[in-house]
Amino acid sequence: MALMHLNELATNTNLIFKRKYRWTFELTWNGKKIGKNFVKLASRPNLTIEETEINYMHGKMWIPGKASWETITVTYYDVAKAQGNTGTTELYSWLASIYNFQSTGSDSMKQTTIQGTGNNGGWAGSGVLDLYDGCGKSLETWTLAGLWPSAVNFGDLDYSSSEEVTIELTLRYYKATYEAKCDTNPTPVCLGC
Repeated sequence: MALMHLNELATNTNLIFKRKYRWTFELTWNGKKIGKNFVKLASRPNLTIEETEINYMHGKMWIPGKASWETITVTYYDVAKAQGNTGTTELYSWLASIYNFQSTGSDSMKQTTIQGTGNNGGWAGSGVLDLYDGCGKSLETWTLAGLWPSAVNFGDLDYSSSEEVTIELTLRYYKATYEAKCDTNPTPVCLGC
């Protein structure tokens, strides 16, 4: 039986290690984009597959059952609008399209869950998560459909800290699609996969 040794990882020049710091996440909602440069942290999708128990006589076995995509967490830098820049304005607009928490004149006391009109009710977004190699070529792409925030954490504030203010979103989606961008013979020399 052949064993894989660390030496094989170190000497195989056809391997490209995916790195945790080479990625982007972009959210699109109702034709608007929430900029990928405002994302601080994100996670890749997780899939849970139920176990279906089969009982027969004196034995048990299991087969795969229904699958469900788990929520992901995305953390944004909360950046105020600067001249010529939208900052996180689009993010706040998207959140307010689902639950209206913004004060707008006489309606400032009406905080309600909204389901807009148009495609997917006008509130569902889509997300694209890309992982890159060291030369900026895409290694893999995750596309998330029917995306909406199931939880929003506007973060804590602290007089003793110099850290930036962030918004943490827990995002629910109904479908994730994975696209591998590498073939069976990747080349690690800035040519992509």
